[in-house]
Amino acid sequence: MHEMPTNHQKRLAIDEQICILLLQRKELSSQTKDFPTDENIKEWAQKYGFDDTYLAMIFSMIRSEKYYQPRIEPAGFRQYIPVLQSQEVDDRIYTISYIRQYENASVVQLLMDWDSQQDTHQNIRQRIKQRNHLGLFIDKHYECRNTGARGSDGHESNTFVVTPPLPDDIQGLSFNFREYQDVFEEKPTGFAVTMHC
Repeated sequence: MHEMPTNHQKRLAIDEQICILLLQRKELSSQTKDFPTDENIKEWAQKYGFDDTYLAMIFSMIRSEKYYQPRIEPAGFRQYIPVLQSQEVDDRIYTISYIRQYENASVVQLLMDWDSQQDTHQNIRQRIKQRNHLGLFIDKHYECRNTGARGSDGHESNTFVVTPPLPDDIQGLSFNFREYQDVFEEKPTGFAVTMHC
């Protein structure tokens, strides 16, 4: 005799379908940061009987999925790869001098240097107030995580952990640094620096 699925089994089947849909969405949106607009969320909230704040919270959690993945910390130092690439943009020079190669990751450091004597008090205050986020994109095969920025007068460095490790021969790779207003890397400021090896 055929048993009817229980409510519990039906709920589990729906929960699994949610996971399948999340995976499909993740695959479709790899390297794009598109998420529903506030108008989309309001429309769906009305259409399906949800509170728009509740739906916004769900999509915010989807957006931050990468922060819940295990973070790989570089281990097993292997070698330095000389890069020595620089580009000058808006009276600043941006440099990648080398890449540190580890067994499980690579570390890329972008150096920014400028003449601090040309900084006005207003420029310094504006830079501190804005504190925009810098992202790195190499290609879809690499996850690039900004681990922080440090600086002093006329100098700043941003460090990125890249996984999986970059090849020892980096010829042909491009390092695309883009500035964003947010850590989710969804609101570009329009500023970008690209270095080709």
